[in-house]
Amino acid sequence: MRTTITIAEDLLREAQKVSGKKGYSEAIVTSLQDYLTLRKRLALLEDLFANKPPHTYRRLKTMRRKRRWSS
Repeated sequence: MRTTITIAEDLLREAQKVSGKKGYSEAIVTSLQDYLTLRKRLALLEDLFANKPPHTYRRLKTMRRKRRWSS
């Protein structure tokens, strides 16, 4: 998709340098992909810390002793 955007030249050069891409489009696409991946990981971490796991260490230990858990 073609789009016209205004980006500071120093920011674009830094994105090219960090991503290792030569073209502007490649650098922008790589930067957007990295940003989205990072945001998804952060959302997963926030969800992990916001919700308690359904099991505890003590419960897992008990289940293993009773042979209800494999490993």
